[in-house]
Amino acid sequence: MKVLVLRPEPGASRTAEALASLGHEAVLAPLSEIVPVNDGFVPLPPPGSPYRCVVAASANAFIMLDSESRDALYELPALVVGAQTATAAEAAGLRPVELAYNTAAELAEALATSAPSGHLLYLAGRDRKPEIEAALEGHSFTLAVVYAANLVTALPMAARHALRAGTIDAVLHYSARSARAYVELAEEADLTRAALAPAQLCLSSAIAEALAQAGASDLRIAATPDEDSLLALLGDGAMS
Repeated sequence: MKVLVLRPEPGASRTAEALASLGHEAVLAPLSEIVPVNDGFVPLPPPGSPYRCVVAASANAFIMLDSESRDALYELPALVVGAQTATAAEAAGLRPVELAYNTAAELAEALATSAPSGHLLYLAGRDRKPEIEAALEGHSFTLAVVYAANLVTALPMAARHALRAGTIDAVLHYSARSARAYVELAEEADLTRAALAPAQLCLSSAIAEALAQAGASDLRIAATPDEDSLLALLGDGAMS
């Protein structure tokens, strides 16, 4: 099965390896590029209020940190979303606490009811959901935007060739923003019908809704919002 992968690097290559292990072929066509904001620099905490804990919903929040910020945050506890974010936090020298939360909404709920004491640091992307920020209101925290996902201006050539040839069996969608970009860029390339014809495999119902509004009919939603569940949709039963 040939699968179109729209997520940015380095996640795209990891997904390609996972697909290959399942016997599928990946067509990599990232719709965004992850870049550091402010060179990945984290501001100093307020005087007399050192950071007690770091909060993050994406591995990119740690990958994009500059070396000085990593040193400043070394061995701080981290509350994160997803196993990959926990791994990235450890690689940056922090200590993930508890089990990683499955979604930003789950982490936000935990923060709203039992946020750690002291001044918190929220490492985030420029484009982000509001749940975590809203949960931190009323607590002492600093928001540090350390990365951005810049959308490409045209559908990547690999995607255009494969869609025109009709060889794509499924498309993997990891965010509603990327799904909307996929639809818009396909329309600009006069490939809307070809882009929406394959099975659209979505990490969440919000992503599926964005594609349904564009006219996609073969929509599949992962049982849980993680890549293992997303790739499970490629199984014989789900793709029959």
